[in-house]
Amino acid sequence: MKRRLFTAIALLASIFFMADSPAQAKDVRGVTDTSIIIGSIGDHTGPTSNFAIPIVAACKNFFLGVNDGGGIHSRKIKFIIEDSRYSIPSAMAAFKKLVSKDQVLALLGPVSVGETRVLFRHIKENNVPCLPYAPDRSIMEPYKRYIFPANGFYDNELGVIFNHIFDELKAKNPKIALCYPDVESGKVVKRATEGWGESFGIKIHFEIVPLSAIDVTSQILSMKKAGITHILVHHVAPGAAALLNGLRRFGLNIPVFGTSATTTEDIIGISGEAVKNFTGVSPYSSWYEENPGIVDMRKISMKYNPDAEKSYRIKTYSIGWATAYTLFEGLRRAGKNLNSETLVDALESIKDLDTRGICGPITYTPEIHHGLNYNKLFRAEPATVKLVPISDWRLPPSKK
Repeated sequence: MKRRLFTAIALLASIFFMADSPAQAKDVRGVTDTSIIIGSIGDHTGPTSNFAIPIVAACKNFFLGVNDGGGIHSRKIKFIIEDSRYSIPSAMAAFKKLVSKDQVLALLGPVSVGETRVLFRHIKENNVPCLPYAPDRSIMEPYKRYIFPANGFYDNELGVIFNHIFDELKAKNPKIALCYPDVESGKVVKRATEGWGESFGIKIHFEIVPLSAIDVTSQILSMKKAGITHILVHHVAPGAAALLNGLRRFGLNIPVFGTSATTTEDIIGISGEAVKNFTGVSPYSSWYEENPGIVDMRKISMKYNPDAEKSYRIKTYSIGWATAYTLFEGLRRAGKNLNSETLVDALESIKDLDTRGICGPITYTPEIHHGLNYNKLFRAEPATVKLVPISDWRLPPSKK
C-alpha cells in the first residue's frame, strides 16, 4: 500500500513539474525548436491566378533563401501552400486545414477582398497573425490585432491617379469612367472612385465588365456616347486587355489608368500596341528595375529557379517578396520566445521598414496596421514589355 501511494505521489509530482517544464512551455502552435510553420492562401487555378501565383512563388523563394541562411533564430521555415480558387468556401476550407491540421503559426494571404473579409472572425478566434494581399481599407479599418497588410489600399492608388489627371495632366472638366467587375474588390474600387470624384467635383460614369469578359463592345460604345475622356480600369489582365484592344479597334485614343490589380506586365503581353495609352499605379517596383532590393530579389530567386527571369517578370512577384520580408522582420524581432502574441507585438514595432526600393517604407503601430501608403505611377512600354516608373513614391492628396 505504501509503495502504491508513493508511486501515485511521484506520478502526480512528475505531471506537475512537466506542466512547468521548458518542453511544455515551447508547445506553441506552428513553432518547434527547429521550425516555424507558415501557411499560404492564394488563387492558383481561378480567375485571378495570374495575379496570385507569382506572389506565392516569391514567398516560397524568399523562405528558401532564409532557410539556406540558417533560418530565423535557428528555426527553419516550413511553408504550406493552399489554393483558394478565388472562392470563399475554398478559402474557408484552406484556412481550417492550415490552422487545425497543419498548425500554422501565421498566414500569408488571401489575395481577394471577399475571402479576407470572411476570415476576419476566424483569424481573431484562432489568434492567427495574418498578412493578406487584399488592398482594401476594410482589411485595416477598424484596427484588427492579428491582420497586417503589407499592401496598400485601392483608395490611395485612386487618389494618386486622380491627382495625376488633374494636377499633372491639367485635365479641364474631364469625363471619367470606371470599368470594373461586379465582385467585392470591384465594389470597393467603385466606392473609392465615387469618393475621389466628389472630392474633385465630378460625377463618375460606371461600366461593369464581367470577370470573364472577352468582348466589351457595349461598354465602349456606352462610354463613347457619354463623351468619356479618361478611363479607370480595375480588372485582371485579360479583362483590361479586352478593353484596350476594343478602344483601339474603335479608334478611340482615350488614356486608360489601372489600379494595382491591373498594373501587371502580362497586360502588355496580351494587349501589344493597344497598351500604349495605359498608365498604372502600384505600391511595388518591378522585377527588372535596378535598385538594391530588386537586385537581391533577382539573385536569390534565380538560385532556386534558373528560369526566374522569364517566370517572374511580373510586378505581383514583388508583392510576395515584400510581404514575406515583412513577416521575416516580425519573426526576427519576436526572438526565440515565439508565439502568435509575441509575433503580433513584434510586427507592431516595425517603423519605416526599408525594403531598399521594392516598395515604400512599411510601418505598423499598436493602433494602426495600414502598413504601406506609397505608390508609383508606371507607363506601359510595348517594345520592352515593361512598366516604366514615371514618378517617385508618392502619397495621395488630401480629400477636399
